[in-house]
Amino acid sequence: MPLPAPLRRAAFPDAVLGVLTRLAAKGHRSYVVGGAVRDLLLSRPRSPLDFDLATPATPQQVMALFPRVIPTGIDHGTVTILLQDELKVEVTTFRGEGAYTDGRRPGSVTFHTDLEADLARRDFTVNAMAFDPLARELVDPFGGQRDLRGELLRAVGDARLRFAEDGLRPLRAVRFAGQLGFQLHPATRDAIRGALPVVRQVSRERMAEELGRLAVSRDVARAFGLLGSTGLLEVLAPPLAALPPARLRHLGVMAASIDGEPPDLPLRLAALFHAAPVAGIEALLSSLRFPRRLSAEVAALAARHSCLREGEPEDPVSPPVVRRWLAGVGPGRAQPLLSLREAEVAALPAARRPKAALAARRLRERCEAALASGAPLDTGALKLDGRGLMALLACPPGPQVGEGLRHLLDLVLDQPELNTPEELAAAARAWWAARPA
Repeated sequence: MPLPAPLRRAAFPDAVLGVLTRLAAKGHRSYVVGGAVRDLLLSRPRSPLDFDLATPATPQQVMALFPRVIPTGIDHGTVTILLQDELKVEVTTFRGEGAYTDGRRPGSVTFHTDLEADLARRDFTVNAMAFDPLARELVDPFGGQRDLRGELLRAVGDARLRFAEDGLRPLRAVRFAGQLGFQLHPATRDAIRGALPVVRQVSRERMAEELGRLAVSRDVARAFGLLGSTGLLEVLAPPLAALPPARLRHLGVMAASIDGEPPDLPLRLAALFHAAPVAGIEALLSSLRFPRRLSAEVAALAARHSCLREGEPEDPVSPPVVRRWLAGVGPGRAQPLLSLREAEVAALPAARRPKAALAARRLRERCEAALASGAPLDTGALKLDGRGLMALLACPPGPQVGEGLRHLLDLVLDQPELNTPEELAAAARAWWAARPA
């Protein structure tokens, strides 16, 4: 069979070719496998060194051929070859696998020299291909090219068995559907719900990793819909799983409206999670072992997303309300929140979209005008600082200083023209005189 054009054109890093050449010279014909072959056939961009190799050589034989090797997963046949300029190439021995006992990894592996048997243990047909760049030969025993052409994600063999072995595979299926824009083969999709008990055995860190990749995927709306329809959302985020299907579709479309290269992860997660009870969003993301800072940022974006109240499209909000909102969220969060609001508009039904889009556009104009005006939005922008306030009122350091500055900021948010030393001094004296003794 002729070699597909993308593979005929493919160029491989010298580091990868050098490893393959040295292995072949010792009688170990080896291959580029997995996602690298898939992405080459799809002409998708890939890091120059993101290539996994499979070989009939044992880990010990590989280690004997190269001076610097890390036994990263030697029990399962994987070693990492260190080359010049900090380049790394991961090589795994052809293997068979024993029973999966923990829902993630086989209890034992057996090394062998059968490439097709090695490919048979992989998750999806599009990931079960191997290519020899030296001989220019593609090995595709399970129809991976066919499924790439059909934009179909299909498990290798019986999907129920594949998913029962490893609870991460159902999550990967949905994530790949989002990244590649593929449909799930019906048998593969239908097997996910029966595998949910195995999915629950996956570590929360790995769940978070898959969810993060899904959130920034090309077709996040499709992937998020699959999370809901297959039951995976019940495992990842029960509060969202309880939402009506139409609401889940809205969240997915909203997330998809946030573009960028790569898309902004906190914004995408805020779009997906903002329909959950706000008080629980940070705890939910933290339970998935997302980094604390990311969880807090997503929760803050979700909480502030609905705090502006629109009036009529001709006058969405008054300038003082806009300034108070900007002061509350912090100027640094204004742009992400405006983007989140515009994504919400893009996800609305067509009949509601024009009016909401006009209001969102005018809101953005008001916010940008407020930021450009230099109007004070925090106490640091006041023309009277804490030291000056203490000198003016002859008061010692303490909580009353912060209280006084916040009072002054509250005044100038309504009337920015009051932000002069003289006006603030007069307002501070009046506030101090009116305080309870």
